[in-house]
Amino acid sequence: MTIIPIIPRGLPAEKPDSRTILHLSRPTWSHWSLIAAGLLLLVSAPASADVPVAERRLQLLQQRYQKLQEQFAKDMNALAQDCESQSYFKDAEEIRKRALPPESGAYDVDLLPTEPLPSIPLNLPDEERQWRLKLRKLETDYSTNLYLVARDALNKGFPSLAFQLIREVAFHNPDNRNARGMLGYVQDQGKWTTSFRKLMASKKMVDHPRFGWIEEKLVSRYENGERLLDTQWMSAEKEAAIRSDFKYAWEVGSEHFLVRTNHSLEKGVEISRALESFHDFFLREYTAFFNSPQQMQRLLDRGSSTQWNPKERYHVNYYRNKDEFVAALKARQPQIEKANGLYMPHDRIAYFYFDEQPDDTDEQRADKRETMYHEVTHQLLGESRQRTVDVGERANFWVIEGFPCYLESYRESSHEPHVGNPRHIRIYWARRRALEENIYWPMRQFTRLGKADFPLEPDAYNQAAGMAHFFLNYEDGMYRDGFIQYLSNVYDPVDRLRNSTTSLEQILGVKYEILDEQYRDYLKSLPSDPPSGLQVIEVRE
Repeated sequence: MTIIPIIPRGLPAEKPDSRTILHLSRPTWSHWSLIAAGLLLLVSAPASADVPVAERRLQLLQQRYQKLQEQFAKDMNALAQDCESQSYFKDAEEIRKRALPPESGAYDVDLLPTEPLPSIPLNLPDEERQWRLKLRKLETDYSTNLYLVARDALNKGFPSLAFQLIREVAFHNPDNRNARGMLGYVQDQGKWTTSFRKLMASKKMVDHPRFGWIEEKLVSRYENGERLLDTQWMSAEKEAAIRSDFKYAWEVGSEHFLVRTNHSLEKGVEISRALESFHDFFLREYTAFFNSPQQMQRLLDRGSSTQWNPKERYHVNYYRNKDEFVAALKARQPQIEKANGLYMPHDRIAYFYFDEQPDDTDEQRADKRETMYHEVTHQLLGESRQRTVDVGERANFWVIEGFPCYLESYRESSHEPHVGNPRHIRIYWARRRALEENIYWPMRQFTRLGKADFPLEPDAYNQAAGMAHFFLNYEDGMYRDGFIQYLSNVYDPVDRLRNSTTSLEQILGVKYEILDEQYRDYLKSLPSDPPSGLQVIEVRE
C-alpha cells in the first residue's frame, strides 16, 4: 500500500520560464516596520566555524538577557506590591504585566505611543508620584541595559537577537531615539511617526477603514456612495462598472505596496492591509537578511533618516476572478491555468485573483491566502536587491522554495501574527515521509541541487519547508542567524559571489551528516497527528 498525500506538485511537470517563480493551486485544509534605512545588502563575513564557541557566545548573551529580565521582574513586582499596599490595585496589575517577557503575550511590544513620555506631574499625591518616578526609572534603566546587550549581540554576530532586544528597548523607553530610528520612526511636530505617515499628514490624507488612504475632504462624499474618477464625481456603481476593465483598475497605495485590482476598492484595501501586516512581520523576524551587523550597528549609533520613496513599493495585481488572471498571463506563462498565484521577478509584480466563497470560514480564507504569502515572500526577497538576478540556478534551490513554503503557515491572530505551526500540512508530510516512510534527501545532496535538477515532487518541497522550520527554530533558534545569512548569500546580486556561495555547513560549522541527525531528532519532537481535515488516499501498487 502506498499512502499518497492529496497535495499537487510544487511546479508543473514542464519547467516554467526560468524568470518565473510559480506557485500552483492546491487544495486547502483547516490550516513590522520596515527599517527606514531600506533594504540593504548583507555583507557580513561567514559565521565562525567553531560552533561550540558560537553557541557559547549566544548562550552568554541569552543568560545576560535572562538575568536582566529576572532582576527587572523582581523589582517591578516589588513595586507592584508597594502600590497594592497603597490601594493602587489597577496600577499594580499593569506594572506586573509590563514585568513579563514579550513572549508571554501580555502586551504588544511593537505597540508604541506616538506622544513622547509625559513628565510626572508635580501635583500628584506624594506616594503616587514616588512610585511613578520609580517605575519610570526602572523601565529606563532596564531599556538602557538591554541596549548594551543588543550592541554586544551585533558585535558577536547575532543580529536577530539584537533586533529583538531593540524592540523591547523601545517598548520600555519609547523616547530612545536610536531604538526608534532603527525601527523606522521619525519625529514630526513633537510626535513619533513614520516618514510615510508624516508625508500623508502633510497632504491631509487619512487612513479610512474602507477606502484606505484618501484625502480627508473626500471622506463624507465617499461614505455617501459617491466616487471620484479622474476629476468627475459619479456613483459607486458607475465607477465599479468602469474599473471592472483592468486597464482602469483601482490603485490602492499603502506604505510598502501598490495593489491594482478590478474587484473592488474595499477588497484592494483589505489585501493591502493583509500584505502590510505580513511585510511588518517579515521585516521584524528576518531583519538580518536585509542588514549586515555593520549596517545595523550604524543604525544603532545614528538611527535612520531615510525618507519614504513611493517607487520602492511592491506591486501586486489582484484580479476579480481566475479567468481574467489566466487571460492576463497565459501568453507569458505556460500552464498558468493550474496556478492560483505567481510572482514574476523580471516585471516585479505578484499576481493573484479572488477565489473566496460567501460561506468560507475564517480558517478557509486564511488557507486561501497561503499562496499570496508564499509568492510575496519571493517578492520581498527578490526585490531586496536593486538588480533582478536568477537565484538557485546552480545549487541551493531548496531554500528558494523552502523558505516561502515555510511562510505559508503565516497567520494573523488577535495578539500578533505567527508562523511555523508544526501541524501545518507541509511540516506534517515532511515529518511523516522522513520518519515513517524513510523518504528523505540527505542535506549534502539536497543543497547541491539547482533549479534544473530539483525534484518536481511535493515531497521535495515539503522537505525544503521542514528544513527551513528546523534551521529557524532548532534549539531556540541556534542556527537562525546562520540560516538567514545563507539565504542572503543565495540572493547576492554579484553573480560570482552568488554562484560560489559558502555552503550552509560552512556557515554553521556543522557537517551535513550531523545536521541530518539533528533534523530527524527535531522532527521527532514535533506533533505527529495530521492537520484537521487532511485527506489521504490509499492506492494499491
